[in-house]
Amino acid sequence: MKSLLGILLLVVLSVQNADAQRWFRTSSLEFGLIGGFSHYSGELSNDKFFESRGLKGSAGIITRFTPHEVVTFRLSAQYGQLEGDDKWYEDQNDPLRRDLNFTSTLWDFTGAAEFNLNSIPQRQRSGVSPFVFIGASVFKYNPMSVFNYDPNSAIANFPGINYATLENRDREEIELQPLGTEGQETTEFNEIERYALTQVAIPVGLGFKFKMNHKWTLGLEYGARITFTDYLDDVSGSYVEPTRLQAQYGTMSAAMSVRTPTIDEITIEGTPRGDDSSNDLYGIFGVTFTYRIYGNREGCPTF
Repeated sequence: MKSLLGILLLVVLSVQNADAQRWFRTSSLEFGLIGGFSHYSGELSNDKFFESRGLKGSAGIITRFTPHEVVTFRLSAQYGQLEGDDKWYEDQNDPLRRDLNFTSTLWDFTGAAEFNLNSIPQRQRSGVSPFVFIGASVFKYNPMSVFNYDPNSAIANFPGINYATLENRDREEIELQPLGTEGQETTEFNEIERYALTQVAIPVGLGFKFKMNHKWTLGLEYGARITFTDYLDDVSGSYVEPTRLQAQYGTMSAAMSVRTPTIDEITIEGTPRGDDSSNDLYGIFGVTFTYRIYGNREGCPTF
């Protein structure tokens, strides 16, 4: 009886070991680099989905795990930048132009599932596989703009604004979120919350993976990040009377909020500054270069 149980145990273990080896042979793990460009879409890109003048370089790392030929799971961390500027679209002779602009660093951390539309057999040395992906992203940003001191500007001559105190801050790069440029959390607009600089997004995209040999894979992809904020550019709602901003956050808040060439003292508050009917988004073009590690491979790979 003991001998029979021992033989049965050996059979079970051998079957499990064979299944494990088969799983390791068919699954794979990849590590590599990703580089490309990031871009923004919102009020300061004239609501265009893609504006070539806003393309900024991005770079990061990526890892992929493929438990099945059809599905690949991925994790990536990327650094990039975002930019938008009214000067790209506005008539510079228009006295009603906004003259707003921003730049921002971008940290993007994404986990997603890729669905391979054309699987490449493990034994095949090369091939092309198109794919689509969807997942979840956490991103960190911080909209900023350069302050240009101009004693002849409309805001400099607005009644009650202590503009001259900003002379020594000319050409300084200013963080916009702490200034509450649309009255966030001021006494009069306490119900408007300050937007968070770390948020979540839904990445959706497509691409192609080119298997170069059994170790290396080259990829081309584009992924749009659908966000839940309209403040990537610090622009969304309406103007606030500049003296209110000065009283709450200082003169720089008023100066960075209202940059129009002309200001109507009576009608400025409540005038649209942005369009809060839709959220901003950003996208990343990527080129990936990954090294594949097979599960049944002994030892560590050499690069």
